[in-house]
This record gives sequence, structure tokens and C-alpha cells, in this order.
Amino acid sequence: MAVYSALTLTYWQVGKRINQEVLHGERAEYGKRVVELLANELVLLYGKSFAARNLRRMMQFSEVFPDFEILSPLVSQLIWTHGD
Repeated sequence: MAVYSALTLTYWQVGKRINQEVLHGERAEYGKRVVELLANELVLLYGKSFAARNLRRMMQFSEVFPDFEILSPLVSQLIWTHGD
């Protein structure tokens, strides 16, 4: 379970950094192109988890939960289950 919590927090941090440091809060056509280019590079380095679609989800996740102090305890309470 700790692995899933760590991944969730990592994905939140990736989304937050893209929103703040790469896009500077801007969207529109510029944002779409930047995310696509960034995803291409990240997929080569880290794998398919960093495809453009997933990056957009990470970005959205960080927007929905903008405060890390609130997010962190919530993530630790998530119940991750999978079929046997």
C-alpha cells in the first residue's frame, strides 16, 4: 500500500510542477503542445506512465487537490485493492 501512496504523491508532484513551472498556469494551444512534447521525452526516460494523457490527469489531480498538506493524509487513507 505504501508504494501506491508514494506513486500517487509523485504523480501529484509531477502535475503540480508542470502546471506551475512549465505552463505557468497557462493552457490553450500552447499548453497542449508543451504537454505533448514533454510527454514524448518523459516516456523515453520513464515509460508509458508518463504519456500525455496521464500527464494531463496528473495536472488535473494537482488542480483538484492544490494543497499538499491536505492531500498527504488523504492519500495515506486510500484503500488500494485488486482482485485475487
